[in-house]
Amino acid sequence: MTRREAISLLASAPAVTAGLAQGSAGGIDEDFSHGLANWWTEGGERVWVEDGRLHMRADNPGIPGGGVATAWRHTVHPGNFELSVDAHVISSMPHANNINLFFCYTDPSGAPLYETRHSRQDADYAHYHKLSGHIITFLNGGNEARKPDGSSRARVRIRRNPGFQLLAEKFDKECREGVTYRLGVRKLGGEIRFSLDGETLLTATDPHPLGAGLLGLRTYRTYLWWDNIRMSPISG
Repeated sequence: MTRREAISLLASAPAVTAGLAQGSAGGIDEDFSHGLANWWTEGGERVWVEDGRLHMRADNPGIPGGGVATAWRHTVHPGNFELSVDAHVISSMPHANNINLFFCYTDPSGAPLYETRHSRQDADYAHYHKLSGHIITFLNGGNEARKPDGSSRARVRIRRNPGFQLLAEKFDKECREGVTYRLGVRKLGGEIRFSLDGETLLTATDPHPLGAGLLGLRTYRTYLWWDNIRMSPISG
């Protein structure tokens, strides 16, 4: 175990994270220099910080929760924001190359998500469809998006929960292993824009805009890392 991994495990222990309050909505500047102190995780073969990056290994469906993983940021983010984050798929046995962003997440019952984390211990996708929030999915489109040369376009979706409602979908670009992507999200009221490496890929309008909530990082049947998470409040 490296020194960074040891710091990460210590920082994510319940005695540390249990005392972290969500606080008022503000920006995020995360380089994982404090390990997992600002996060908790659900599911996954293994989730850890190494060399200043959040690693998620979730490609073993043979163990409970081993094929999926979610990491939640403790602090509340604002309802209107600009977000950027690096994501890099290392491997994926089924070539899913699955990169998911959760934002504006809350529990309709009013319970803090941290307090109900044990009910989502296996990180099954259906758990999150019952909560309130948005999901942006960027992944390998597979056979649905096969190009003439045999390669596959990426599938990009914007959804709203509860109910897993599809707001927008597109097949474009690629989501490949070994490539670092700079993902961007801009949300102002009900207007949501997703960008890849500075280029807008997909936009959607939510007729019932969500407000402040929690940020989550998720994957399915993929081993990847995340880094350089920046979120800034914006005003209309």
